[in-house]
Amino acid sequence: MEKKTLITAAFISMLLLSAAAGTQFVSLGKANPWMGTDWVSPSDYTKPPTLKIVSPQENMIYTSNNVTLSFNAHVGKPVTAAYVRLMQIYYKTDWEQNETYVYNNEAISIPYEPNAITEFSYNMNLTGMPEGKHYITVHAVEWGAYIDGLFVHMYRTNGSSSVNFAIDVSPIVSVLSLVNKTYDLSDVPLDFTVNQPVSQIAYNLDGKENITISGNTTLTGLSNGEHNITVYARDETGNTGASETIIFNVAKPEPPEPFPTTMLIAPSASVAIVGAGLLVYFKKRKH
Repeated sequence: MEKKTLITAAFISMLLLSAAAGTQFVSLGKANPWMGTDWVSPSDYTKPPTLKIVSPQENMIYTSNNVTLSFNAHVGKPVTAAYVRLMQIYYKTDWEQNETYVYNNEAISIPYEPNAITEFSYNMNLTGMPEGKHYITVHAVEWGAYIDGLFVHMYRTNGSSSVNFAIDVSPIVSVLSLVNKTYDLSDVPLDFTVNQPVSQIAYNLDGKENITISGNTTLTGLSNGEHNITVYARDETGNTGASETIIFNVAKPEPPEPFPTTMLIAPSASVAIVGAGLLVYFKKRKH
C-alpha cells in the first residue's frame, strides 16, 4: 500500500510539473491540448479498445427499415497502466454523411478519476434506413497513462468494428379508390400506389383467382352487392406486399320496365266496337 501511494504521488507530481513547464505534446500527429510528460506510440505499449457489435448481424437481410444498433465497448489491456478510460465512442454508416457520437469526454484530468468509464454499452433503434446493402463501423477512442520509472507515459489509441448487412423491404401497396364507397355503375376504377419498383402486380376480387395487371385499371361487369378486393405487388427479389382488403358496394339501378302497349290496344278496340254499335242503332232509328 505504501509503495502504491508513493507511485501515485510521483505520478501526480510529474503531471503538475509538466503542466507548469508548459510542454505541449502531439499524439498520433494531432495537437492535444493537455500538457503532459511524454506521449508514446500505442502500438508499442497497449492494445486498442475492443468492440463487439451485437446487432445488426453480419450478412443478415432485414425486411424492415428499422434495425437495432447494439454494441459493447471495453478498454484494451495495457501492459502496465496506472490509468485508462474510454474517451470517445461513435459510429459511421454508409447512408449518413457524418459520424454519430454516443459518448464523448475528451477532457484529460488527473488520474484516478472516480467516474472513469472503462466499459460502455449502447442500444438504439435506427429508423428510416434505405433499402440495399449497408455497413456500420463503430469506433472507440481510449486514453491511458502509466509510470515507467520516474517518467509518466500517456497514450491514445483507437479501436473499431464493422458489420455488413442488407435491407430488403416488401412493397407497400395503398389502394386509393373503392374504399367504403357505393357505385351506381357496374364498371368501377381501381387506383393504387406502390412505394417501390415491382416486377408483378395482381388483384384478387371476391376471393376468386388473382388477375395480373400492369397498373391502375377498371373493374368491369360487377354485379350489385358487396365486393372485396386486395392488391398484391412483388419486387425483383421476390418480396410480396399486399394492400388492405377493401370493401365496396355496387348498386346499379334496375332498368325500367317496357311500356305496356297491349293495354293501349284493348281500349282502342273497345271504342271501335262501341262506335260501330251506335252507328247501327242510329241507322235503325232513321228507317
